[in-house]
Amino acid sequence: MLNLASLCFPDDQKSCFYCCPPIRDPEADPLDNIEESRAMLRRNRKSIKENIASGREISGESCWGLGFLDDEEKQAGCLLHPLRHNGKDLRNLTGYQFKCANALCREALVFAELNPDEQNFCLSLCLDMDSFAYSSRSNPLMRLLAWETMMVQLIIGDARKNRHPFLTEYGFLWQTLDFRIDGYLAFEIARRKGIDFLRHKLNHYISLRNALIDELKKLAADPSFRTSVNNALIPAHRLKIPLALSRLLKFGAGLWELPATEAELILNKTERTLEKILLY
Repeated sequence: MLNLASLCFPDDQKSCFYCCPPIRDPEADPLDNIEESRAMLRRNRKSIKENIASGREISGESCWGLGFLDDEEKQAGCLLHPLRHNGKDLRNLTGYQFKCANALCREALVFAELNPDEQNFCLSLCLDMDSFAYSSRSNPLMRLLAWETMMVQLIIGDARKNRHPFLTEYGFLWQTLDFRIDGYLAFEIARRKGIDFLRHKLNHYISLRNALIDELKKLAADPSFRTSVNNALIPAHRLKIPLALSRLLKFGAGLWELPATEAELILNKTERTLEKILLY
């Protein structure tokens, strides 16, 4: 299997610098203000020796260690990384070494679980991109890798088998659906009936998914749901349900805490919804 860095550095023409700086606006994107960002990356590369000598800590919202990694200004990333300094980690100079050293995005973790052929398929979607486009979360590859690993594998398998144009045939997965809300239901449908079924029954799926969300909201609004002595609330992700389903509860129905006793009821309601979708 390829190592994790292969998503960060897929080739010598580009790199991903989305996770830099260590404290960043979650809504910010590398495609925002490209010329300003390019000037900053160039400036940081040019002054890196002086900055290392001064060793000043950063606020975290910007970092003098983030710059172009090559003279051609193709790759951008950490100028303080140990791989650039014979194994010596200079990220401690910024005050954020621990955070940066342990930063791995969800997409990188999913990518690492794919086999080499699947990884190569993923990277083939980005051959002509520069570092700014590649790092952007509007990059279709990053949108794809936001889904659970098994869903990504189903999508890749379907695309390779049917030779569908990727952007036109699979764009609905991020243009219409949301991996946080649809991760569990969409995967179960794709696993049982295939991606084509989900694509062709999309409106029907969305209608029944929304009905399930409304039903869950009504359930939570019932006073007895939260007041029973035996119904102590726990975080949704700690319920005895699939993690992807807990995201539907949180991001779809706004239910971040629920009684542990309701896990079976939630699973049953979800399965009934799946059966309605699959029988359509």
